[in-house]
Amino acid sequence: MREFKKGSLSLLVLQQLYEGPSYGWEICERLRERSDGTLSFEDGAVYPLLHSFERDGLAEGYWESSDAADAGRKGARRRYYRLTPKGLQALRTALQEWRQFTAAMGRVVGYPAQAGGEGGRS
Repeated sequence: MREFKKGSLSLLVLQQLYEGPSYGWEICERLRERSDGTLSFEDGAVYPLLHSFERDGLAEGYWESSDAADAGRKGARRRYYRLTPKGLQALRTALQEWRQFTAAMGRVVGYPAQAGGEGGRS
């Protein structure tokens, strides 16, 4: 599972930025919540990726103060990232590659999983 997660992180983060500007910790939390804990990433994995997206022109970073509704961290500045047109194209390409990959894997392992088995054909 670890290698699958690692190989999927770029796609997952691009998708999160497509949904709207965000910062690293928030992205980690959303992924954890939406996957019921299966996709749990440390900030240390996400922030370097966001920085590389910015260097490569896939995302644009900007500083913003947190709003008053963010209890306990009032006034804290955060580096938010938003997807650029180049990032949107990268997301589209990554999604197309992901669909091709999962379709091919499904054909090999017999997706959808057969009842009572590990997904292989009997």
